[in-house]
Amino acid sequence: MELKQGDLVRWITDHSIYEAADDVLTGVSPNYRHGIIMEVSMKDTDAVMVFCYDCKKKKESAWMILDAAHDNLEILSDSTGG
Repeated sequence: MELKQGDLVRWITDHSIYEAADDVLTGVSPNYRHGIIMEVSMKDTDAVMVFCYDCKKKKESAWMILDAAHDNLEILSDSTGG
């Protein structure tokens, strides 16, 4: 997955519902945040600066630094319109 400036992305922040099996807790109903990639790091192309447009209503910072591998970014629409 190649992240580019202008891509619309989402990532899971937490879960609304969890299931317990033995001593393992698993999230089953994810809560997503959405944003637009504003910058991609030249050193690490998995590191991006994102403007989160639905974070303000959650009283969170609108600017986030995310890592594609760690934060499980999903591209919803790339900057070329795909």
